[in-house]
Amino acid sequence: MAISILTSDQHRSVAVDTRARPEYGDMVNRAVALSSEFNELHREYPLLLRKTAEAPGFVAHAILGFEKDENLFVENDRWTATHVPATLARGPFSVGYIRGEDGDSAPAGIRVMIDDQHPRLRKEGLPVFLPLGGESPYLDGIKRVLQTVDAGLRADRVLYRELMAMDLLEEVKIQISVFPELRYDFSGYHTVDQQKFAALNAEQLLRLHRLGLLGLIYFMISSLGNFQKLVNLKILRLQSV
Repeated sequence: MAISILTSDQHRSVAVDTRARPEYGDMVNRAVALSSEFNELHREYPLLLRKTAEAPGFVAHAILGFEKDENLFVENDRWTATHVPATLARGPFSVGYIRGEDGDSAPAGIRVMIDDQHPRLRKEGLPVFLPLGGESPYLDGIKRVLQTVDAGLRADRVLYRELMAMDLLEEVKIQISVFPELRYDFSGYHTVDQQKFAALNAEQLLRLHRLGLLGLIYFMISSLGNFQKLVNLKILRLQSV
């Protein structure tokens, strides 16, 4: 890994292979999901929370498959889902922060960073910059993805802080049956405790609303219905073998 600031001078000829391939890390059964994209993600993937030792204490996962290295949303090197989680869609790019002059203040700006040794960097891929100068449509899309990442990193801190403060999370063990002889268990995950959420008083609900968190909570709850979509995709995958 060799991270540098993306510039037209240094990276004018860089191209990116956007195919969904195992060697690029796309064949995974879960991806980190940012709250800034819950609106899109909850329509396609189950969203579960995993407890972490680092702040903000939890991280969301979009569930992509049941088995190790299984992504049920990839067929023939292409995503079949409408929205690809930003942590995967960003490819070799990441967000770099410019610190203020005092070094301790909030970031003064952001930069697009690139891993110059990433395996996606191939001559036959999509260009990052146009031949005659300027940014390519692909780079425009990547910048939107990185804006989602930046917004999500900030929003996640607020979301999980409030969920923990209001004791709204419960550990769950989800058992999924594809066939009677084929079952999967999801353990070690958390989700919103719907009984506690329904019992919140008006002041608590107003606080969540003012912080822009109510919709995110509903998205997490409703996303669990997508486990049936995963089951259907798994059955189709088994039938095509």
